[in-house]
Amino acid sequence: MTAPDFYSELRALRLERVLDASVEIITERGWDALSMTEVAKRSGVPRQSLYKEVGTRTELGRAVVDREVGRFLEQVGSGFAAHPDSFEDGISAAVRGVLDHGRSNAALAAVLRPGHDSGLLAMVTVNPDAVLGQASAAVRALVGDRASEALVDCVVRLTLSHLVQPTVDVDEAVDRIDRVVRSFE
Repeated sequence: MTAPDFYSELRALRLERVLDASVEIITERGWDALSMTEVAKRSGVPRQSLYKEVGTRTELGRAVVDREVGRFLEQVGSGFAAHPDSFEDGISAAVRGVLDHGRSNAALAAVLRPGHDSGLLAMVTVNPDAVLGQASAAVRALVGDRASEALVDCVVRLTLSHLVQPTVDVDEAVDRIDRVVRSFE
């Protein structure tokens, strides 16, 4: 058994503090208010270390997006893990997990808040790999050959649609996506 690298753990902890501080700023005051100076103050990480750790403000924004997407993808993995013998039930559980998590996710709420600055929203929506590409690749890896690429694309896009512009409650959204999945059989 090898001991974890102390410095790797320290870097990971420092990055989490930086990302947490960034999300706080974005949720309180918006993307336009995010500055490296403010992130350094809130996180306790010196500004020079902050630049070494994440680079530019845009790269910091990308790191925030990547972490939040990762948290949503954890919900997807949990959904499939809870139903290893049923692809359809796994998809339903994954969709429910994502939508439930989205209802309480402060970063997503800040990005979608009406009248909010559009800088971070543009970063998320203009670059298809920021969210859609990551989500599609992760779901494809989880389902393997149990579903076609077209089905995975439909499920991911429908889930993102219900996440970004919810028009029905989570139960109804899951039911609608479940019907699409079952119609592909």
